[in-house]
Amino acid sequence: MRQYFGDRSQRLCLGLWFLALLPAIHQLAWVHLLLCLVPIALYHTMRQRPFVRWAMMGTVLFIAIGWIVLNGQPWLSAQTIISVLALVLLLKWAESRTARELRLSAMASLVLATLSSLYLYGLLALAYLVSCGILMLLCLLAINDSEHQLSYRQLLKTTLNLSVLALPVTVLLFVTVPRIQGPLWDIGLAIGLPIELAIDQDARDIGLKATLKAGQVSRLKRSDAPVLVAEFSGAVPYKSRLYWRGPVFSDYDGISWTLPDNWNNRGRLLRHSLRGPDAVLNVLTSKRDRVHYEARVSPHSGRWLYSLDLPSGQTPEAFISGDFQLLGIRKISREFKYDVDAWLEYSGGIPLSAEQRSAYLQYPANSNPKLRAFGQQLAQSSPDPQDILHQWRKTLVTGGYQLTEITDIDSARDNLDTFFFERKTGGIEHLASSTALVLRAAGIPTRLISGYRGGSLIALTNFVVVKQEHAHVWVEIWTDEQGWQRVDAKDFVAPPEPEQRLAQSAAAVKAKPQEEAQTPNSSAASSASQSNPNAKKPADSQTTKDRSSDKGWLSRLNLGFETWMLNYNPDRQIELMKKGGLRHVDWKNLAALAVLGLILLALIYGLLLQIGQQKQDPVRRSFEQLNKQMRKRQLACHAQECPSQWLQRIATSQPPFYPALEQIVGQYMTLRYTTSTELLPKRIQQFQRDVKRLIAML
Repeated sequence: MRQYFGDRSQRLCLGLWFLALLPAIHQLAWVHLLLCLVPIALYHTMRQRPFVRWAMMGTVLFIAIGWIVLNGQPWLSAQTIISVLALVLLLKWAESRTARELRLSAMASLVLATLSSLYLYGLLALAYLVSCGILMLLCLLAINDSEHQLSYRQLLKTTLNLSVLALPVTVLLFVTVPRIQGPLWDIGLAIGLPIELAIDQDARDIGLKATLKAGQVSRLKRSDAPVLVAEFSGAVPYKSRLYWRGPVFSDYDGISWTLPDNWNNRGRLLRHSLRGPDAVLNVLTSKRDRVHYEARVSPHSGRWLYSLDLPSGQTPEAFISGDFQLLGIRKISREFKYDVDAWLEYSGGIPLSAEQRSAYLQYPANSNPKLRAFGQQLAQSSPDPQDILHQWRKTLVTGGYQLTEITDIDSARDNLDTFFFERKTGGIEHLASSTALVLRAAGIPTRLISGYRGGSLIALTNFVVVKQEHAHVWVEIWTDEQGWQRVDAKDFVAPPEPEQRLAQSAAAVKAKPQEEAQTPNSSAASSASQSNPNAKKPADSQTTKDRSSDKGWLSRLNLGFETWMLNYNPDRQIELMKKGGLRHVDWKNLAALAVLGLILLALIYGLLLQIGQQKQDPVRRSFEQLNKQMRKRQLACHAQECPSQWLQRIATSQPPFYPALEQIVGQYMTLRYTTSTELLPKRIQQFQRDVKRLIAML
């Protein structure tokens, strides 16, 4: 049986379609825009004549797809998807003949609205999506009201009331439903999906190599190919404390860092390895924060297993090298699984030989003279390595340095001087290499470590997926008292900003050569003010301050929206739950909290509904009082039973009650279903008196 609808519903659904398309309407070609006018103009004819309907739909789709093919548009591009989806939805709207079809068209328009919202941002996107949801609800109410019993005002009032009632449920589910960050592939990897399946064929050769040049790590960060999946035995440490150790470099030629020629000789590696369950512990001077984990490493061309710094213990088919790398006995040609312990904070190592000390102090000749001069200046200020390190960190904090994932600094022999004294904006490899050279120039043995930092936490689990985008470089320094200890300069500089600022920064440097005169010159004997990299901060530092300044309540509101809605990730959810008093946060507790919240809301809504009915319907309240008394005599009117049917049943089973109930039921039917308001209050009062009189007689 078909359920027809009115033109009002048709117009509202058309308005919903237009609102859903509005932010992305610029994606439609002019031909597609003209084709949209056809079903709008002929929708009456398309509904009444099947032949015209099918011919029109076929013609419109043929022209639309033909235009896409002739112009060579990619089939999976945003323009193609939005154009085809908009036309299909409009054709479905035009040919809808039943309420079910029109209802389907209205709900499908939300898919188009979701795609269009990608062209908006911040509060504007939220307001747009809320508007689309309210309009869709209005369309559904209008479709159900096919006889136009409700005016537009009543429809809108009902829609807003339903939206207000849905708001607490929406907030509850948004806050409590476990957040899953990252793609669904990550969940598959956590439950055992082979890592190779998540790596594109073109990305299989991407990874850390035996050489490290400027820009190499920055290019790696553009890939989201997984490197390893780790499962921790206990709580997952903060991601900032996770350092996954890869190649360890000591040789620098002014352009690139390289491993020794015989670094891949297995016999040599095994001879200098730290064998035995306590071999690593015996050479450490301090250690704390021990963790245990299992990891699966994706295949690559090297031996590195990218263990968590600092590995300890033993695992089959692998060993710990003299520089604390966890390496495979064989090259990792297939997925490799291991489990070891790790100390997140450590210091120590085998005492350096004269040859090793010389290698870790090596500074290439005729390369980056400004950094050499600055390091020597730090050494003259204090012979204590910790004081030198403190001065270096202070320089980074106050120098206005900026990390970026894209850099235009050439790979020349003085590229680190260019980064540190002129641009002050570069990749992590520039920052780490500058740190290593300055500390070497200051007389501190230093080596460069490449690997990964952090990872993607699978929400509410103890799994971490490390990807190429987490590639990182840091430094280790040697002191005779403590041994090797980690130094990460990234924690003392500004994080990456939007990449368009890089071009602005480079243009500012070229346009203002007078600023370069205020930076340190290349003379080793220059004055302290000239060799201090803090003499002039780049204009970007001031720009950052200006941008972060208060711009009014709208900016604060938008910031709060981005923080608590767009960026409401698993970490923020766990933080919020713990602040609310939930000690242990996992998916089970969150699901239980959501269910309890829904039950509580249902009870509150039921109570409010009951109170509202009692206030708004005195007739029904009086009838229920009578029915309660009849229930004691097993003669109650059932919920699914019409009062007239109930009266007939009473006449058959209990004839003595029929005369009195006939009058009451007649009054009740008249008051409940009449549209006349004449003398209505007096009728209600008379009905209430009659009900009370009858109850007293029972």
